[in-house]
Amino acid sequence: MEELTARQREVLEVILAGVEQEGRFPAMREIAGRLRLSSPATVFQHLEALAAKGFLRRGGGRWSLSPRSRRDRGVPIAGRVAAGHPLTAFEEIDGYLTPEFIGARRGRFSVRVRGESMRDEGILDGDYVVVDPEAEAGDGDLVVAYLGPDQEATVKRLRRRRGGLELHPANPEYGVLRVPRGDPHFRVAGRVVGLLRRM
Repeated sequence: MEELTARQREVLEVILAGVEQEGRFPAMREIAGRLRLSSPATVFQHLEALAAKGFLRRGGGRWSLSPRSRRDRGVPIAGRVAAGHPLTAFEEIDGYLTPEFIGARRGRFSVRVRGESMRDEGILDGDYVVVDPEAEAGDGDLVVAYLGPDQEATVKRLRRRRGGLELHPANPEYGVLRVPRGDPHFRVAGRVVGLLRRM
């Protein structure tokens, strides 16, 4: 979304969040309140600019999102994932990686890595891994998985064993996590399909 100013990008994010979380386009007064803008008239100016750039449409006195607004948004950053001890599973979207950085396919999301347990595979603290929840996770694949009753999230190498599964780190300082067959608290969130590092 390089065509947008910083403020226009913020307005669009508020609109997208409202549509995705509440199923409706937020009122101009709500947008103004969220962004601490002086008045709804200021919001209207930003909406007009977003429409002129193809991100919004207006018809019948109502605003709506254009297909471009979703396409350009990219891959959502869904919080943090542990490369070390598991972290509480992510619930909120922290931002987006744009399609220029990583292939943005429907359903994919990204998480920021915390810890050093995957260090020897080149996955470092602060990296972003891109996860495809629709890609089948096989033996030896790198996955993001939920563990335990608190649904903590971790990134590890999946190994299938008789009697269950194992999640292997890539750092000898960390142990293997063993998951018994039929564990009701275990779920693979998806297979890791990409990595992004900020230099």
